Amino acid sequence: MKSNDTKTMNIGNTTFSVDIGYIIDAERPVIAYDAEVKDQLCPLYHEHPRAQLLYAVSGIIKVWTDEGIWVVPPMQAVWIASGVSHKAQVTGRTRLKNLFFDPSVRHLLPKSCFVLRVSPLLKELIDKFCATDDGRRQKRLANVIIDELAEAKQEPLCLPVSGHRYVSSVVSALMAEPFSRKTLEEWADTAGTSPRNFSRIFLKETGMTFGAWRTKVKILYSIEMIQKGKSVTETAYDLGYQSISAFIESFRKETGVSPKKYFSKGRS
Repeated sequence: MKSNDTKTMNIGNTTFSVDIGYIIDAERPVIAYDAEVKDQLCPLYHEHPRAQLLYAVSGIIKVWTDEGIWVVPPMQAVWIASGVSHKAQVTGRTRLKNLFFDPSVRHLLPKSCFVLRVSPLLKELIDKFCATDDGRRQKRLANVIIDELAEAKQEPLCLPVSGHRYVSSVVSALMAEPFSRKTLEEWADTAGTSPRNFSRIFLKETGMTFGAWRTKVKILYSIEMIQKGKSVTETAYDLGYQSISAFIESFRKETGVSPKKYFSKGRS
């Protein structure tokens, strides 16, 4: 990467790229930004014409957009389509690998944000791309990466959000306290409306019932807890489940697999 490719800004103790996503250059369909980070937050919403693949080898990534909140476990990545306003947070120490895709290849790439599993092939391609400065080799690798992204399997790790005043306050509170034992009636009171009206508006605004949304918050938070070293048992009881089997069943319904299988090396 050329030194004049990007301006930077300091967040915490790390210098982040902010302008790579604005470079328009069809001769460089993909540009990489590779950095070591720990517990960093990019608090400002921003958007850029280049689409972005944000991938962390370890640690948890959270990405906020107007449509939802994406929680990205290790060995998975989040795709941020071009022009989508977003902000991000990285929890834990990780090597963060960003790939930015020029608008000239936009028609070949996904049009909306999602979390994807990083296959062994895609991981190897990303590693090789980040490790080389050879423009011709990067172009060849970029073509294969684009093909892989077009076929990527989406993971169910998105929480829909809304700007409605009844919904946004509760969403923010539950994201901060997913282990809260408050009832629907208490959350409706927090929002300043009746339980019936709150339930109706929440479903209309997010496409999910409040109960289903709350369960998903717990499961996404459990991924972060287990990744940080908590046991499945501790996680289940911290989140208010009456039994480990109930938590495992809830986890399986949301992710398609048990916690053990989810965190197994085979998923990467």
